[in-house]
Amino acid sequence: MQKEFEDSSLFKLSHPFLMVKSMDIAIITGASSGLGKVFFEKVVERYPALDEIWIIARRENKLKELANQYSDRNIRVIPLDLSDTKSIEMFDEMLKTQAPNIKVLINNAGFDRAGLFREMSRKDIYSLIDLNVTGTTMISRCCLPYMNKGSYQIITGSIGSFAPLPWRAVYSASKAYVRFFARALHEEEHKRGVNIMLLSPGKMDTEMFHQNSNGGGNMDIQPYLNLNQVTVKAMKRAEKGCATYTPMLFYKMYRLIAKVVPSALLVKFISVENTVPRE
Repeated sequence: MQKEFEDSSLFKLSHPFLMVKSMDIAIITGASSGLGKVFFEKVVERYPALDEIWIIARRENKLKELANQYSDRNIRVIPLDLSDTKSIEMFDEMLKTQAPNIKVLINNAGFDRAGLFREMSRKDIYSLIDLNVTGTTMISRCCLPYMNKGSYQIITGSIGSFAPLPWRAVYSASKAYVRFFARALHEEEHKRGVNIMLLSPGKMDTEMFHQNSNGGGNMDIQPYLNLNQVTVKAMKRAEKGCATYTPMLFYKMYRLIAKVVPSALLVKFISVENTVPRE
């Protein structure tokens, strides 16, 4: 049963003193495609007892297509642009009205744009910062008050956060922020039994990846991740209280190299200049 964003009165009390248990929900941002879409599918499979699953993205038609595939589940479609502060305020008010128990939060919405920084459009630069930094931060702020012992949040970072990436300067910087943010939140929240886990994926066969890369160079040696496996393993690790998860040995080794090799040296070998799509 699909629930529209405008429907904000799920629980009406027949008696003023009747106590109604908060509904258990999962929230997935950036759910319309790519990693977020796969996360949504796996959340549906893994948590059949959830009262509702909320899916958030800009493209309402894509969200409705997903919801319609699971007519036996309560899927709430929430079309919002999380780079817009007004959308964040609307979402915050929705949470205050519903006061749900958020069992699972997949904080996944993100934006990527490759190119030489001095030639990037101001619009793309703002979008990168507004969604990857501000959006990720404020979704956490909105949701954490409604998360309790046993709940977890997965924040989608990137292997691009391990070292500065020329020709993806703003993107890698935004994901470095996400990496530090997620690690700090893990420390803040674990005492009350809420786990915050950073997922740092590598190369993915997704719409966003193909829009921002034409292959070649060091991208050719990077293996594609199996998103079905990554999402399930990420949820299992988050359930166990893990703070970070970098899928696949190849990317784990890159993370280790980035820790050992000074960034001033490493940055000379990891430029993605020759992978950027040309007009």
